[in-house]
Amino acid sequence: MSTSLALPAKPSAAGQKPMLEAIKGKLSHVNQMLLLAILASAVACVLVLFLWSGSQGYRPLYGLKEKVDSSQIIEVLEGEGIDYRLEANSGQILVAENKLSSARLLLAAKGVQAQLPEGLENLAKAPIGTSQFMEHARYLHGLEGELARTIMALEAVRYARVHLAIPKRTLFIRAEPEKPTASVLLELYSGARLDESQVSAIANLVSGSITGMTPAQVQIVDQAGNYLNADMASGQDISQSRSKQLKYTHELENNLIARAESMLNPILGRDNYQVQLVARVNFNQIEETRESVDPNPVMTQETLNKDQTNGNLALGIPGALSNKPVSGKKGKKEDNQESSLRQQETRSYEVGRSVRHTKFQQMQLEGLSVAILLNQQAAGKEGWQPQQLQQISDMVKDAIGFSEARGDQININSFDFVVPEKPVIEALPWWQNEHLREYLKYGIGTLLALLLILFVLRPLVQHLTRSDSGSRHSGNKAGDKAAEMALEAEPLTQAIEPPQLALQAEDSKALPQSNLPPPGSPLTVKMQHLGLLATEEPARVAEVISHWMKDKNRD
Repeated sequence: MSTSLALPAKPSAAGQKPMLEAIKGKLSHVNQMLLLAILASAVACVLVLFLWSGSQGYRPLYGLKEKVDSSQIIEVLEGEGIDYRLEANSGQILVAENKLSSARLLLAAKGVQAQLPEGLENLAKAPIGTSQFMEHARYLHGLEGELARTIMALEAVRYARVHLAIPKRTLFIRAEPEKPTASVLLELYSGARLDESQVSAIANLVSGSITGMTPAQVQIVDQAGNYLNADMASGQDISQSRSKQLKYTHELENNLIARAESMLNPILGRDNYQVQLVARVNFNQIEETRESVDPNPVMTQETLNKDQTNGNLALGIPGALSNKPVSGKKGKKEDNQESSLRQQETRSYEVGRSVRHTKFQQMQLEGLSVAILLNQQAAGKEGWQPQQLQQISDMVKDAIGFSEARGDQININSFDFVVPEKPVIEALPWWQNEHLREYLKYGIGTLLALLLILFVLRPLVQHLTRSDSGSRHSGNKAGDKAAEMALEAEPLTQAIEPPQLALQAEDSKALPQSNLPPPGSPLTVKMQHLGLLATEEPARVAEVISHWMKDKNRD
């Protein structure tokens, strides 16, 4: 006796709802909003993590002020397959941090270097018919570039620019002719500094290249705006420059302190003494001119003339009165009245004189004040003895050139030194550790991915599979019940009315006959076939069972 099972027709695919509409129908409005919020948050976190991880680990290939051809760099990087990025604000080329050194070496090997200022080679580019003004401008520009290249050869100088102001020559003679000047801008390497001698060398280098220029007419400035040769440009010597005076005094004091420490360190130890010294230096320029006279003069010339005459002088014609008698009385009276005296004296003395012009030494040391502090604990239980202190004092005096005539002072005291506390180096916060941040970046990405899977995708998949498994479970139960009722209804198949059998026969035509078990098959084969039908077509099996139940209730 055969058993037939009539199943309703399978609904078409066009009648099924899309998956999103099915999910939307199964969720309430609150659950829909919550699901959308979770999805939006997850997508935002993933985007933020992607952008953050993408911005990390890229460093500039060259400095911002380095003159490098970007097109050549990009061509080399693309040819070697090295990833790069362009900084939006500055236009710098960025490469991965782990490839920075190799990229620089590669560019250097390819001949990509920083562009130097253009020199005198630009004169060869001048076309025919160039005016004299343009030729002079090109020459001046080339001379500036050559000077900049020369200055850039210094180790501390990264980049240099030179501006020259050379007046035009004229045939007219002026009282104060215009002199050429120069301005130099230096870009130093990070942490590099130029001392006074190097700045002076740059000024002399530039002035020596221009006719009629002196070092005082060269102005030198660094990238921070510091005027490097202010004292040189103003023409101030050490007697007028306060900065030079302080520098000289500081160097002198440090030199004398180093001498004293070199004597105390082997005896006391570095932590058992302190030395301080103050030097009084006179920076005045003093010139003195002195004239002195010898108190013992020397006679160089002497003239003495003396004439004396007594009586009358002979007058008249010689021999005319020789025959006349002379009156005795009258002659005696005249002898007493006639007298003549003449005296002349001349003496010359030379006085010794000396003129001395003295120019006193500048930066003259006028006095020293020395203070020495000793650690009382270094002397032991007995402490420092006066003899020991005197020996230390004499030793330091000889080392620094102590002079009592100059008014130098020295003072030695001893006290207990306080043991300095060891500085506590605070650990770097974890969020500032570069290596930890690198690992943290990947850890946060992994954590967000796990959270997205566990709290978003997994509940959604479970919800969808739970609804499908529920429908399949109900279909399996209906199929089992249909199989039992089919076995019970096997003796009653003959009592079924012919119209009902015809209807079931028509419905059974929808099933492929090749899948049905042949008539007279064992019960186990029929049970397996009914279970397969209940699994594949639960809705149609349930409809058949409902028809049977209606027919049974009708009977």
